[in-house]
Amino acid sequence: MSTPHTTGQAPCAPHGEITAADVAAVVNRHGIRTVEPLIRPYLRHTPAITVDRADFGLPPGPLVLKLEQLQHGGSFKARGAFANLLLRDIPAAGVVAASGGNHGAAVAFAARALGIPARIYVPHVSSPAKIARIRGYGADLVVAGATYSDALAASQEWTASSGALPVHAYDQAETMLGAGTLGMELASQAPGATTVLASVGGGGLLAGVAAWYAGQAQVIGVEPEGAPTLTAAMRAGRPVDAEAGSVAVDSLAPRRMGELTFAVLAQNGPKRSWWTTTRSSGPRSCSGIRCAWWPNRVAAPPWQPWCPGAASPRPVRPSPL
Repeated sequence: MSTPHTTGQAPCAPHGEITAADVAAVVNRHGIRTVEPLIRPYLRHTPAITVDRADFGLPPGPLVLKLEQLQHGGSFKARGAFANLLLRDIPAAGVVAASGGNHGAAVAFAARALGIPARIYVPHVSSPAKIARIRGYGADLVVAGATYSDALAASQEWTASSGALPVHAYDQAETMLGAGTLGMELASQAPGATTVLASVGGGGLLAGVAAWYAGQAQVIGVEPEGAPTLTAAMRAGRPVDAEAGSVAVDSLAPRRMGELTFAVLAQNGPKRSWWTTTRSSGPRSCSGIRCAWWPNRVAAPPWQPWCPGAASPRPVRPSPL
């Protein structure tokens, strides 16, 4: 299958030109709305189901779960992968990505669908299932380093020597625009929601979702206590290194959140109380996954977007910064 590889189909500057100072002018509702029809033919319209909050030990009421684990590649990451490969000019060397697993699988899937060479770098901590999925999609897989940051450094060396186009897992305008289409989809599936929860690793998903809602709902970032990238950035007023180690370390633990993602969140964020952050420990994350499974048979990954109903009697209480 061929790809247009065109520019101008969405308000994206050529790679390397977008900075933290102007990224919010690109990653917004207009940009997301423009990108969505371009990537739609390659994506699944994943379902959203409504369950009872009582199943999670909360007061009764509706809770909407967006089942994005049913997306191609197994996560929401396919949205950003296709946005990058369809919006940016692709060199003959193809694309390269570093990933804990999910982003790599998404880029490998998109590259196969569009006939583009891909090399994916993952750390040794990546699960065998994710490694097998990436290989199954036909990408050139390299296992390098102990952490995501190590894999990213190795991928950057390959970019410099090969000329391949890097597809960043989160700190890229096209990646956030693709993630924002999840928010667009969820808003149509749960139109009455006033609060949306999304996970935080590098911030790409949260930034995209926050850019779509843009104050029409409270968007809350949820991150593991063992990988508090957003909490550390909020405290410092800029992205800074944070500890990275938790039950979700293989998929949610970059060393710091992105400069671009933080800029988008700042534009759509705390000065107007549109998003905040709450944290969960590894055991609590596992508990939430078990709660989703036992009563509802939903295999919820740690990044699962959740959307409390509009009439929620119990507000979300963020951890103090």
